[in-house]
Amino acid sequence: MRIILIFIVSSNLLFPVGGVIVFNDGTTIEGDINSVNESSISLTPIGLTFPEEIRMENVDSLKLYDGKLLVANNKPLMMYSNGEFYEPGINTENKGDVYEDYDIEYVLTPNWSVNSYLGYPLIKSESLSDRYYDKISPVFGLSIGSPYGLFFDNFYVNGIFELAYYNFSKQSGEYTQFDGLAIQIGISPGFFVGETSISFTACTGIYHAGGGFIGGGSLDIPLGSEGILESIEMRITSRANIVQKEEGGNTYWIDAGISLGYEF
Repeated sequence: MRIILIFIVSSNLLFPVGGVIVFNDGTTIEGDINSVNESSISLTPIGLTFPEEIRMENVDSLKLYDGKLLVANNKPLMMYSNGEFYEPGINTENKGDVYEDYDIEYVLTPNWSVNSYLGYPLIKSESLSDRYYDKISPVFGLSIGSPYGLFFDNFYVNGIFELAYYNFSKQSGEYTQFDGLAIQIGISPGFFVGETSISFTACTGIYHAGGGFIGGGSLDIPLGSEGILESIEMRITSRANIVQKEEGGNTYWIDAGISLGYEF
């Protein structure tokens, strides 16, 4: 019966099989399954052309598109290598090349993310100085990070969309105000150093008086690797803003603050 089962299942493996991985925190990733062994899964995510190695202890389940369950509760129910399924414990030395078991600790998995930012302008141009504006409000931001981009080992670049609100005003004497809502798109490159990630932001878009640009950097502060903490991101962030003025020309300010995000 075992031989018949393996033959039937193997007949579907002339081409890569697709499936969905559910992580311990409930997030998912799907794509082509390249291999499954005792310690890891090799998967090429949708939209990418290169595989990612995912450690088995991070995986709650792996189900193929046809409904077959290969992994449950961090344990492989069926292995996969070189286009063949086989049960755990079966020797595959004579089946040809077998994927090696790499000791990979950190894995990049593209996800959607929502991030909020609260910062305060610390450095300002002369046109935004206390001479012209004596009340400065915090800068508020909301961004959405997409899973679309480039991902290489510990380096990544993904697309982002961002809204930001800024407000410089003068309360004494004649009231004036320099404020508005910025709508921007851009990219966010970054890389990992151990559990900590360092990322950058480059965005351009529309401000209240015309076009503008944001460039900045963030240092990720790990909050934990268990449960929901694995999906929450906290960063120390600094950003440089260059925007147009209503009377013409450009002005700038540099703010710093905290960013909180959630991956799903």
